[in-house]
This record gives sequence, C-alpha cells and structure tokens, in this order.
Amino acid sequence: MKRVLLMNMPFAEVVYPSLALGLFKTRLQNEGIPCNVEYLNILFAEMVGWENYSTIGQMTALFAGEQMFAHALFGDYIPDDTQYYTDVVLKVSLDMQYRLQQMKTQVIPFLQYCLERIPWYSYDVIGFTSLFEQNLPSLALAYQVKCHFPNKIIVFGGANCEDIMGLTMHRCFPFIDYVCSGEADDTFPELVKRFTYGHPIHDLPGLVYRYKGESIYTGDAPKIHDLDSLPFPNYDEYYQRLRNSSLPLGVNPYLLLETSRGCWWGEKRKCTFCGLNGKNIKFRSKSAPRIIDEILHLIQRYRQYNINFIQVVDNVLNPRYFDDVLPEIANMNLDVRFFLEVRPTLQKHQIKILSDAGVTHIQAGIENLSTHILKLMRKGTSSLQNIQLLKWCKQYGILVDWNMIFGFPDEVPEDYARCLELANILTHLNPPTVSGPLRMDRFSHNFDNADVLGFINLRPLRNYKYLYPFDEDTLRDLVYYFDYDYQEKNNNGGFYFPLTKQVCDWKSRQDQLYSQSVNDQLMVYDSRPVAASTQIVLNGIRRYIYEYCDRIRSIKQIKRLLKESHRVNLSEHQIEMILDEYVGKKLMVKENNLYLSLAIMTYTPEFEIRKTKTATSF
Repeated sequence: MKRVLLMNMPFAEVVYPSLALGLFKTRLQNEGIPCNVEYLNILFAEMVGWENYSTIGQMTALFAGEQMFAHALFGDYIPDDTQYYTDVVLKVSLDMQYRLQQMKTQVIPFLQYCLERIPWYSYDVIGFTSLFEQNLPSLALAYQVKCHFPNKIIVFGGANCEDIMGLTMHRCFPFIDYVCSGEADDTFPELVKRFTYGHPIHDLPGLVYRYKGESIYTGDAPKIHDLDSLPFPNYDEYYQRLRNSSLPLGVNPYLLLETSRGCWWGEKRKCTFCGLNGKNIKFRSKSAPRIIDEILHLIQRYRQYNINFIQVVDNVLNPRYFDDVLPEIANMNLDVRFFLEVRPTLQKHQIKILSDAGVTHIQAGIENLSTHILKLMRKGTSSLQNIQLLKWCKQYGILVDWNMIFGFPDEVPEDYARCLELANILTHLNPPTVSGPLRMDRFSHNFDNADVLGFINLRPLRNYKYLYPFDEDTLRDLVYYFDYDYQEKNNNGGFYFPLTKQVCDWKSRQDQLYSQSVNDQLMVYDSRPVAASTQIVLNGIRRYIYEYCDRIRSIKQIKRLLKESHRVNLSEHQIEMILDEYVGKKLMVKENNLYLSLAIMTYTPEFEIRKTKTATSF
C-alpha cells in the first residue's frame, strides 16, 4: 500500500486537533494503509511564540497569517509588506507591523526545517488539509516538497478546495497533483488504493486531476448519509506532539466531536449571509448510542492528557438530542464541559438540559437585535427571542458567543436605533463577540442572488491582492470572501457609530439585573447605568405579571393567567399600564404587543413548578 503523510499547517488552532485528519487517520489504518499526521501548526507556534501565534488567530479579517507566507511562494510577484501594512482599509498598527515582521523572519527557517526534519522518503502521498488561513502555508510547503521530492504525490482537500475553488487551485498550482473537493471520507482513501493498484481515477467523484495539462473535475463527491458508519477519529499524534512541545503549560487542549453535518434550518430556509456547507447543506446526524460511544471512547483514550472540554463542531444541534443524547450525558457525570451551536429559539427547559449536560458555552446564531434585520437575513427569529435566550443562558451559567451583523439592503434607521436602545439596556447579558458589517461569503444566498437582493459589483476581497498574483477573474474562482457595493446606499440614520461605541462599552461592563424571591415579595436588583432604582420591590399581581413575562408573553396570555391561576380579572388596559411601567423603568422590553422581563431569575417561580409537576404526572 502507498504510505500517507497528512499535514496540518499554520494557522490552524493549536488548542485542538484536526477532525478531518483524525478521521482519515483511522479510516486509512482500517484499510491497511500506513498513515502518519504532522501537526506543523504546533511547530510554527513554537518558533514564533504562543502569544504571537494566537494573535494571528484573532486577525482573520486581515489575512495576516496568509500574507506572512505569500512571499515564500510568490516572491516579488505580490506587493511588498509596506503596501500591505499601510493600506487604508487594513490599518495595521506600528506595533503589529513589528510583530508580524518578527514572525515573518521565521517562515523560511520553518519551511527549511520541515524539509530537513520530516522523513519524506518514507511516504508516497502527502495530503494537505486547507481550512481558513491554511492555504498559503500549505501551498508554500507543498511547493518546496515537490521541488525537492518530485515523485511525491501531493493531494489537497478541505473547505478551501470546495467546488470551483478546488478546480481553480489545481489549475493555478501545477505542483498539486490532485484535489479532493467536498466530503472526501470515501474519495481520498479510494484514491490512495487506486494509486497502489494502478487503477484509473478518472471516474472517482469529488476529484480534480490533470490530463494532458488540463485540470479535470469529476463532479460532486458522494455525501456520507449514515454518519454512524464514520470511524472514531484518531488524535494520537496531536496530543503526543502537544505534550512534547515547548508551548506554555497554560495551553490546555480539548477534543473535537462531530455529531452531524449540514444544517436542518438551512435545508428549509438558509440564512442569507451563511456560506457554510457549500453543496452539503443536507442535514445528517449520528444516533444517540453512537454519540455516547464516541464520547466515552475519546475521553478514555485521551484521559491522560487531562481533557475537560469538548467542542462539538456541528453547524447546529439536532433538536432530537434534547430527548436522548443530552440527558444521557447529564446522567453519566463525565466532569467534561461542552461547546456547541444552537438555534436561538430554544425553550427554557432545553437550556437547563444543556446546562445539566455540562454545556458551558454556545454559539447561538443570534446575529442581530432588530426583528426587521433578522427577517432580511432569513433567521426565522425575533429580537425578543434572541434576548430571551441570552437571559436564560445567563441564568443557567452558559456563555453565549454571538454576532451583531449589519449592512443588509433595505435596512432602515429605525433598525439601528432599536439596536442602540437595546445595547444600552442589556448590559447585564453577554455582549456580542463581534459587531460589524455583513461579510460576503461564497456559497451564501447573498452571493448567489446578489443582484436580486440589492448587491452589485461583487469582487474578490481587497486583501487578496496582497496574497495572490492572479488576475481578478482567477481570484473570483479561487477565493471565498468578496467585497461588494449596494444598488442603493444604506441609511443607518447616523446610529452606526454610536452603536459600535456602545457595544465596546458593553463588553467592558459587569452589570447585574436579577430578581430574588423573599417571602411574598419579589426583590429586583439593578446595577445598570440605565437603572431607575438599584432595588425595586414587587408584590402581589405586579409580581406575578413580572414573573410570568420571564418568557415572551402577550397581554391576552397574561390576562388568562391572572384569571385562571389567581382569580383576578384585570382588563387588558390595566395590564398594559403595569407592563408599560416596567418598560419605562427598563425592567422589561416590548415589541408590538409582546413583552419580556429582563431580570435574571435566581429561583423557580410557582407557575413553572406547577407546570413541571403537571408534566410529570402524565
């Protein structure tokens, strides 16, 4: 059998292994194909220093990691560093320029060290996975390998090779022999076997190969429909390499877990800005027993490395897992924390299930606080639902990673004004991780329907001219991110910069707004700058109304509760007066005829206890 070496290049994260390479490692070994994995991202982090390497990971918008390797591949065919650093759009600070230059001095020694240290003669096939800012580092090393070892078979795969991008990459870089495009779980192992036995490869789907100097794409790769058939990933070389590295002891590694592929929401109505999945949007997931087996296997296999955090890489959690997987994880008492991605439409009991299972961090797909903008991006959620999720996650100790995205055609000043108002009120909740303009991604609905949606003049992102010496037409087929203009100029009413400033202030605050039940009274404590009072006491009906609005309620729902549970018959006007008082004191938010209390509950109210008992009795 052909011997395979798989490469994980900078600037992949150092704190976790490569899922793709872990899966291939097991699959190839199961097929009797010798395989090793090199984590050269760890090597480069050692050479430039952990702090510098992790800083690059926070500068993805600048493509600083890619630009660092561009000259090693293209030389003077791309603009020099001075032009890159002083570009008015990029605005690289003097301090950062110095740090980037210091790191760049290690690029050539890094490539040379790789050539000298790795026993290339022991391998026949060299596979590179390319995700995010791994493209130019991978291309730079692949070129050197081909120059020094021309008989080695160079294969590229990963998200940067999807569809037209993979075909164009193959055309642009003759030292790449093959590109695996799409889900390569079957394609790559079969390709290696055909190399071994001399079988033809022209009918292997999901492959780009060269014939008479032309790059030929064989079409879409087959999707894996039965995810339970996938092997358990093998991360041995990652953890061994990290344990023997010179990186700080504070670099705590964690595990990656895949429970599904695709997006069940995207199948129905894909968010307009999202380019994830490419052609693989169809949602597929593993069974509950398989997930539990995989978690136990990974924890047991890597227990010696003190793993206490698992990142679930799925685009969105399968709702079915609230009934089987998550309760089972909670019952096992694994002493492991989890990160996963969810829809922001979760109910409160589901968030408690997450917390009970050890989920401490989620990405929630919130994206904005304006219902109108959320409709423009086809999120299928509302402002109040997003706030409700943030509040309940705060109650159950779950950190929420979310974005505030703007720049959709047909936005109006009222959208920005509403977001600014809420950014002033919600300072006791998790602030957005990122706030800024819409990014145009390949494969997104915005990209595919730009003219219809109000975008014009789509062109490769400005940054790419500092990375590749290709014409615009070639770049258009090679890259993932794009600049754009609007058919009609967006009007933010002057609220954009005040909003940006307020979000920055929000990130620096540690405000609190919470409620406690003391005898028959509800005590509300408020340290926000907008607080009407630092302490408010609510009694009787006023308490019940505030508690009942812990989740989104209408006046009709409140009226029915008071009548059925408390035998109080208030008119809708009387209820509205109480609700509007709470809104005026910034203790509640309102949208249309719906209301939501903002205080974090530190207890379980009576109506929730009754509801739980009723559900349990069936």
